[in-house]
Amino acid sequence: MASRKKLTNKIFLPHLYEPFRRKIAIRYAQHELRKLLPQLRGRSQWELIDKQVEQWDKNFSFQNFWNGIHGLSMGFALKSLVPWITSLNIKWEEKNVPIMELWFGGKFWTIGRLKNAESAAAVKEQVFQTENEGLLKKTKKLIKEKAVESAPRDDFPIFTVRKEGKLRVIDGNRRLLQAIVRGKSAIRAFVAEPVAEPSLHEHWVPTSLLVDLVFWHKHQFQIGRDTTKALANVIAKLILNSSAGRSEFLNRAVHHDDKIHMRLLRAVVKVLASYGVSVKIPK
Repeated sequence: MASRKKLTNKIFLPHLYEPFRRKIAIRYAQHELRKLLPQLRGRSQWELIDKQVEQWDKNFSFQNFWNGIHGLSMGFALKSLVPWITSLNIKWEEKNVPIMELWFGGKFWTIGRLKNAESAAAVKEQVFQTENEGLLKKTKKLIKEKAVESAPRDDFPIFTVRKEGKLRVIDGNRRLLQAIVRGKSAIRAFVAEPVAEPSLHEHWVPTSLLVDLVFWHKHQFQIGRDTTKALANVIAKLILNSSAGRSEFLNRAVHHDDKIHMRLLRAVVKVLASYGVSVKIPK
């Protein structure tokens, strides 16, 4: 990410600038960088890096900060965290969460071999059964191997979102499994609680996603495949509930001197209008 001057005028909705939301993003970045730079082990090295990362929201433009966090989470881990972190209809807090209240976000390693393994309670019950003693030993071995692949990173909070009444892990499945096999009763977590529907509302839509869609539309159009209508519907629905997303699409993803870009923009504006959302195209 190229450094830019901090914006002096806040042009987006206030919740996107909340310090706690940015703290959550920064903590995620600090954790992930330890995995990406495994040969750096010195405590003083990581103290210096952590301090630099803590300044990202001050040293980069607002847009580049959130786009950078998305690039880190999606580019290296295929995790779409930024929409959850930035949604107006999500209330975030950091707290200790009882292990028995959590659900895994997916199957991997040990839990892929257990029945009903989505629930942390079910995994805890099964992994300590006598007939699963070998599985427990293998799991502990794998966890130990993972833990030493980089500088210590297990004290970072996991990320959870309440979906359909269940508190699901969206980042930190390994740390949850580790807590289970170590017999812990609770784990530190960033907890996302929806306070209204839709849960993703007035969130940050990554500019890179919009730019990619504009790029592929133009490419397809140039080789004789007109995907304007299909992509206009997709983009309109992506930015329908996000004023920031509409702004980024209109002002950054689309080049107004490009006829093919403008063809797509006009189609998107038409779809948005059908949902009662008005977007004015600059002349």
